Amino acid sequence: MDGDRLLVDTNIILYALKGDKALTEMIDGRDLYISFITRIELLSFPKIDREGIALIERFLEQVPVIESNPVINADAILLRRKSGLEIPDSIIAASARFLGVRLMTADKDFKKVDTEIDLLLYQK
Repeated sequence: MDGDRLLVDTNIILYALKGDKALTEMIDGRDLYISFITRIELLSFPKIDREGIALIERFLEQVPVIESNPVINADAILLRRKSGLEIPDSIIAASARFLGVRLMTADKDFKKVDTEIDLLLYQK
């Protein structure tokens, strides 16, 4: 797997946008990708204001969004059956496998599939 490419989970983006310097240094210069699930999660917070939406949209303009496809769907089903991950997390993990990149997240639930994916677990 290419260590310079990362599929980043929603929490990683939120930490970066809130100014987590250690995290920002870790992802600086890397090619970042997100799942369509992450785009939905970022833009659907009930209390998000216009400024927050604008900040997220500027970020989204800079990263490729991986849309669902039959390969990702089938793999997400297998990952969920094997691990019990929530459906959105299964789709995110399957998207990382589809791209052949490391998944960076702060969500410890992904440990359920750490033998199935290349996982970079960020700890604040």
